[in-house]
Amino acid sequence: MKSLDNIIDDASSTISQESNTAITPLPNSELFLVWIVHASQAFQTTMLFPMLVFMVEKYGGATRISAQAVGWQAGLLASLFPLAQCCSSVVWGIISDRTGRKPSLAFGCATSGVSAILLGFCSTYTSACFVRFLAGLLNGTLTVTKSVVSELCDGSNLAKGFGLLNLAWGIGAVMGPVVSGLLAQPCVQYKLQHCPDFLVKYPFLLPCIGAAIFSVAGTIASLSLIETNPQCRKASGYDQLPRQDVSTMDSDKLAEDEPKCSEMVQLTCIDGDQVMNTASCKQKLIVVISTSGKSETNHIVTPEEGGDDSCCRAQGTVSVCKETWDKAPSRFAWLNRDVLLVSLCYSMTGFIFIITDELFPIFGAASSSVGGLGFSSFALGLILGEGGVVLCLYTLLLYPKVCQLLGPLRCFRLGILTSIPLWYIFPISSLFPTVPVLQWSLLLLSMAARSAATCSAFAGVLVLVSNSASQEHIGAVTGLSSSFCSLFRAVGPACGGMIWSFASGQKFPLHQFLAWQFVVFLSIFTVGLSYLLPPSLSKPKIGNLRLDKCLH
Repeated sequence: MKSLDNIIDDASSTISQESNTAITPLPNSELFLVWIVHASQAFQTTMLFPMLVFMVEKYGGATRISAQAVGWQAGLLASLFPLAQCCSSVVWGIISDRTGRKPSLAFGCATSGVSAILLGFCSTYTSACFVRFLAGLLNGTLTVTKSVVSELCDGSNLAKGFGLLNLAWGIGAVMGPVVSGLLAQPCVQYKLQHCPDFLVKYPFLLPCIGAAIFSVAGTIASLSLIETNPQCRKASGYDQLPRQDVSTMDSDKLAEDEPKCSEMVQLTCIDGDQVMNTASCKQKLIVVISTSGKSETNHIVTPEEGGDDSCCRAQGTVSVCKETWDKAPSRFAWLNRDVLLVSLCYSMTGFIFIITDELFPIFGAASSSVGGLGFSSFALGLILGEGGVVLCLYTLLLYPKVCQLLGPLRCFRLGILTSIPLWYIFPISSLFPTVPVLQWSLLLLSMAARSAATCSAFAGVLVLVSNSASQEHIGAVTGLSSSFCSLFRAVGPACGGMIWSFASGQKFPLHQFLAWQFVVFLSIFTVGLSYLLPPSLSKPKIGNLRLDKCLH
């Protein structure tokens, strides 16, 4: 006897084989608004990094703070924002499931803008920590944007949508430190003769105003976005997102699909974990699967609405009907093994790349006597800038084709696997200080490959997260995965600094490889985790699995 999951998987596989669908065009106008929102949050998150040390020293005032104290205080201040998001992401995901995506996005962006201004006016370390933590606690934007992309896209273009979301984060993460570095402490940095008093008193206000302006743009974009939550759209009188409606499909195509419907319809009953062909159930669950392969046309069809074969004639769909026990779904029915595994994979991916984000500048600026490159900030900026350019080109031109060829699961696995040799090439470059051409070639090549690996890994695993959730629980699932990832991103920077400090203090040959070897172990572990994920996550879940209380 087959389980219910096996029956659903068989039905999905049959329809996927019979329906070789073309890629649906992306809703570019809506994705552009989401892009602005996501980039504004990346800016908000990373704009603090270049001025952290100077902020801590400024807050100390006349009291001289030791270098060790500056280090841990700066690390704590940087970690508070993602740590707070770890605490609240699930809550914001559930709120967006119930109240809609637009309110959550607009509130999160508006809160970011206000908190940025407050941070600029902070004069003590304690107040800065409080503002930063509160800003993360009241901001679930990073969770909700992933839910919006999942609902705007379908199975054929979801990978490309998440690739663009990853690009938004990359550009925002580059803009944040650049703007912050240019505008922080303008009186000291540019040696202004007649500097305004408020800039002397609040030297970090200008970067914070820049972050607030970007957040205002994100708020406007949020309010201009259509509501993508299906339940909230239905309550407002909107049935579907503005995409191709199945009613506009060619009538000949519907006529061709009708025989498939009667072949696929089957009634089953659950007894424990087994599915039996009996007729003793009192409830019927009708799962509607679009023959066009577009999940947005999925809905529940009751017998009163026609059910069975008539759903083909009315909606151009195939229905798989199942009977089940009269049990209400659990509040945490969305929390299962697949969700936990894919959330852990997403978290490990964030952990790996946030550590290397922290490790490379430290390694690059460290002197050659401790195994570093001894580069200036300008040289490091050139290498990081080249990585940003490659990220844009790869995301727009190559990644959609790679993901279409491999699928999201293999694409995620490929991103992590290809990054492993890079974690060796970076320290290898330190062995050629007298051959600058070779050294720079290795670094530029490695940074370009890292950008491609980052896009493949993150975009692939985000598709897997989306596919692990049913439509009514997409916010909760993305919230859980974002919470896990935020926790790992909170400890990542401190972890990277501690690993390098330990490695640089060793005396054995090639000790600079030690820190990068730790990242290799994390990457191998993540690849192993990916093999525990079921291949079914490469496809979206079938329909909205809800119980319709209709008597047999």
